[in-house]
Amino acid sequence: MSEGKVYNLLITRGIDPDNQYEFYKERIDSQRDFLYNEYNTIENELTEELFEKVDVVVLLFGLFNDNKELFKELIAKSKQYNVPLLLIRFFGMEYVLKELEEIFDAVVGWNPHCIVDAIETLVDGEDWVKPCDISEEE
Repeated sequence: MSEGKVYNLLITRGIDPDNQYEFYKERIDSQRDFLYNEYNTIENELTEELFEKVDVVVLLFGLFNDNKELFKELIAKSKQYNVPLLLIRFFGMEYVLKELEEIFDAVVGWNPHCIVDAIETLVDGEDWVKPCDISEEE
């Protein structure tokens, strides 16, 4: 992990019947050496100023069906402001549609090490090539 680096993450929040956000927070917070500032879609307006601060936009696929307009806006603005997109698959789901996967810079499951690795890789400007998420233990 990048020593001392603090990552600025914009995390999806919205209608969340399966409590994906809290599950994500438990996973990411379990990584003691990973430091981050959270911006989320409930407490922050999706302005240019916000996107200038953000290192990675983290979309929780489990929120997609109930928050489609929010996802569309986040995807469009992340592309507009050149902020990498990380998709966290729905818990237990191994794959997402190819068309959807192509939109994102990285797609991972719930393994906290994979999430952190993807964030660090995207912030370092590298392409995500590791299939860390396919064989992980949930």
